Amino acid sequence: MIHGVLLLDKPKNISSNKALFFVKKILSPRKAGIVGILDPLASGMLPIVLNEGTKLAKYIENKDKDYLVIAKLGYKSTTGDAEGIITPTYMNAREKITEVSLNSILDNFVGEQEQVPPMYSGLKVNGIKLYKLARQGISVNRKPRMINVYALNVISVNDDEITLKISCSKGTYIRTLIESIGDYLGVGAYTKELRRLKVGVFEEKNMITIDDIISNQDLILPIDDMIGDMDSILVTLDELQILRFGQRIHTEKYKNIDEIAIKNPNFNLVGIGKIIDNYVYPKRLMNFDE
Repeated sequence: MIHGVLLLDKPKNISSNKALFFVKKILSPRKAGIVGILDPLASGMLPIVLNEGTKLAKYIENKDKDYLVIAKLGYKSTTGDAEGIITPTYMNAREKITEVSLNSILDNFVGEQEQVPPMYSGLKVNGIKLYKLARQGISVNRKPRMINVYALNVISVNDDEITLKISCSKGTYIRTLIESIGDYLGVGAYTKELRRLKVGVFEEKNMITIDDIISNQDLILPIDDMIGDMDSILVTLDELQILRFGQRIHTEKYKNIDEIAIKNPNFNLVGIGKIIDNYVYPKRLMNFDE
């Protein structure tokens, strides 16, 4: 049975859940889930955790992300992307910018900032997803949240379209960011195309297409890769059994650490623990026999 994460190169025009359905149909995992949903019109990296890899999903979910986006200037969309009703807002938008001035304008959107999530999103209010309310013409107040845009670089400018590479924190809505840039320019803008290039340490070269899953299952990354450079501790088989009973074991290697990878004598990951006053406590253990 395969345990780990598949970095799917999700194609455009299918939902993330549909992509998950295809993967499950091919691999027949006991458990599988999506980490970081992509809109149907977006493509690129969609991490899908498999079997015991589902227990480590949060270590991917909280990571920073890179995107490639094409922003269409001079128009607005009801959804912020090409799926909505598009209305022209400014003629000859290209004439308002040069690549030099555009770079200086984009500097205003780099760094920590508040962002209000869009109505067309999967966030829930009173148990109802916002996009379902938006489709009924209902708008509700959304609390702004802090995001961080680490880098915002111009790749190209083609008439009224600008291609940007964006590095940002978890929870950043690219559609909203592009709308904010369009408003700042005074011309309006929406996301014409969006591709996720990177999630944490996982890069574009690690992605695999739906068609290639059958012949390239070796590209499914093992669970060890999901915890990056987390500190680790080796335990004996007897100590592992103690941890499986929910009890603590003593260590001299660390005094206190909030999260540590627990590995067996073969250096294989068997779980995540914490250390308090030189004692290892289990937080989440793998069960490869289920």
